[in-house]
Amino acid sequence: MSGYTIERFVHLVGAFGFIASHGATAAITFRIRRERDPARILAYLDLSRSTRGLMHGSVALLLLGGIGAGFHGRWWSAGWIWTSLALFILLFAAAFPLAVPYFRALRRVVEAESVDRAELERLLASSRPALLAWVETLGVLVILALMVFKPF
Repeated sequence: MSGYTIERFVHLVGAFGFIASHGATAAITFRIRRERDPARILAYLDLSRSTRGLMHGSVALLLLGGIGAGFHGRWWSAGWIWTSLALFILLFAAAFPLAVPYFRALRRVVEAESVDRAELERLLASSRPALLAWVETLGVLVILALMVFKPF
């Protein structure tokens, strides 16, 4: 078995782990919007938080395997690999300002001694989760298309 094959496998394992952990958070994000019980919302937020270790470990595998496969496959002179890497970094960076303030604010409201119902309703009605889901999903689909079709 070649190093290239092993690196592609590691890359795909990382991608699968990332999508699985990120998918759990996305599902939780949309489920929370229909929930009104602060204790249940907090439980969902805790469940989402529990996937971070898998997500970060998977990102490490994804990048290590992809970078290694890029060298073994001699892909670093191709534009698609640079575009994919830049888009991945951009998506990762965009997720923080879109997601972190939202989830922090939601956690702050449901952990308060006296839940501000108006603020909770405002947060639950926010379009931010949908925006985040669309941006991330479309970005991942573009990266997948670049990797499969290698257009340039």
